Parts: sequence; C-alpha cells; structure tokens
Amino acid sequence: MIGNPKWFSIRKYGGWGVTPNCLQGWLYILAVAAPIFLLQIVPVSESLKTGITFTWALIFSVDLIDIMIRMKKDERETIHEAKAERNAMWFMIGALTIGIAYQTAMGIIKQTNEIDPVIMIALGGAMIVKTITHIYLRNK
Repeated sequence: MIGNPKWFSIRKYGGWGVTPNCLQGWLYILAVAAPIFLLQIVPVSESLKTGITFTWALIFSVDLIDIMIRMKKDERETIHEAKAERNAMWFMIGALTIGIAYQTAMGIIKQTNEIDPVIMIALGGAMIVKTITHIYLRNK
C-alpha cells in the first residue's frame, strides 16, 4: 500500500502497533495526521468533517495493518510478542473480572441489577476468540 514496513519497528514498550524508526516513518505519520487536524479548522459542515475524517482514518488503519502484516520478525521476536500479548490479556481479563465483581457487589448494596454490557461482551468475546484459535490450531 502506501507505507513501507522498513520505516517502522514493532512497538515493544508502551502499547501496540508500530513506531517510526527513520525520517520516512515520521513523515508518513505526519502526512496521515496533518489532514485530520487541518480539516478541523476548515469551515465545513460537521457531517462532512466526520465523513472525511472517518474515511481518512479507515484508509490509514488499513494501511497500518498492512504494514504490520508485512513486517519481518524472527522466531525469538514472535515468541516474545506472544508472551507479552498473553500477559497483557491476563491482566485485562483480571481487571474486567474485578470490574464485574465490583458492579455486582454495588448492585447488591443498592438493590439494582446493573452490569456494564461492554465488560460482559469483552470477556465473552475473548472466550470465543480463544476457543476458535484453539480449534484452528488443533486442526492445522
């Protein structure tokens, strides 16, 4: 697509995604971000701003995913990334579970039955993805 995987390295510390590792990478990020910021100061309708921003962000997201897929990783980097992702997932599952327990406890105290559905969707979705992954890898 537009970006080159050689311009980026895998972000190992502080999140997911890629980090520019040369001038071309930084110029790519600037070229993607600048139109979004400049569009906000142009006097056009909010719906047009939203549409253009969404379309531009979608194009950038697809290109960024393409860059991440095309990046070369050796076996050791792949194993390290898998372990880091696993540990991050365990933390997120723990935090979501504590959130459900807290909401349940507060619901009992206040005599209401309110649990955030987003937390339930996140935990249920993670369970489904894990199950599908295990089935796929077993049959591979």
